[in-house]
Amino acid sequence: MTRTIAIIDADILFTSLLISRLKKHVPEFMAFPVSQEILFAHRELLLDSDFVLYNQHEISEKDILAHCDPKRTPILVPLLKTTKPFPPKDVLMIAHEVESLAGLGRIPTSPDSSVQTCLTLSFVSPKEREAHVVNQINRAKADFSHIVRLDLMAGILMPLDPPSWGIPNTERCGGITQLLQKIKLGNFPYTQIPSYLEPDPYGDLRFGRPEHSDDLITCHSRTLMTLLSRTIRYLSSLSEPSLLFVVGDGLSFTRMRTLCRKLSHLEILTPLHIEKDYMLCNEIDLLQKEHVGTTHIDYPYSISRAV
Repeated sequence: MTRTIAIIDADILFTSLLISRLKKHVPEFMAFPVSQEILFAHRELLLDSDFVLYNQHEISEKDILAHCDPKRTPILVPLLKTTKPFPPKDVLMIAHEVESLAGLGRIPTSPDSSVQTCLTLSFVSPKEREAHVVNQINRAKADFSHIVRLDLMAGILMPLDPPSWGIPNTERCGGITQLLQKIKLGNFPYTQIPSYLEPDPYGDLRFGRPEHSDDLITCHSRTLMTLLSRTIRYLSSLSEPSLLFVVGDGLSFTRMRTLCRKLSHLEILTPLHIEKDYMLCNEIDLLQKEHVGTTHIDYPYSISRAV
């Protein structure tokens, strides 16, 4: 059964733009406009709606619920911001809000393996990126018993090290820099991967920061591919469903395309109004076309929704 989104707003141009955005970002839903006149003439119109997006200046939440089945209340999303002068929300932000509330955008389990691999490429600020990553890790814990996070970015862009590394007199495992050096020398068994992981407060395991900020971004692609292969092999040896969550920030598009060939699920975090940067849009479109058969999430990301 098709899931539906009713939009109550008198601005036809805004509604049309919003419907096109929703079609792109949440294709699982069918969005349609509803005027107050039609709504009051056909009181059963909202009975099967999963979402109702409404202009608070035109209709109240109480009036909408009066047209809904009390046993099947839709999710209501205001189209205007709640602070004065109550401007309309950006259509991209609304699309992401619906996506988040619908529980979409989560990392799926792999249909043919106990290990899922996800590549998140960030074009947003580190704060927005981390809000998304932490949200995804929290949701993934319901589907995966083991989650390993690998950050491919300059050390200065990485989140803080896990708290256990800051405890005095605590023996820390070898860092990611030493691991890359051993892999480069060859004959590195996958069974040693756990020795280089530390627990994050969010429930995942992480390799952490390198000794030098550019150790990972200047590392040869062959070494990185070996690291990915060894980590996936380690996770495959576990009996429970596992996830390798790779987060890339500040990488070249050449390296992004190389990573896409190794990892099955793709997420791309993009800022608002990315359409104004034609060169970036073209590169992202090419990246998506090369990553055929996987899920892509284009995030006009909202901090307030994720926290």
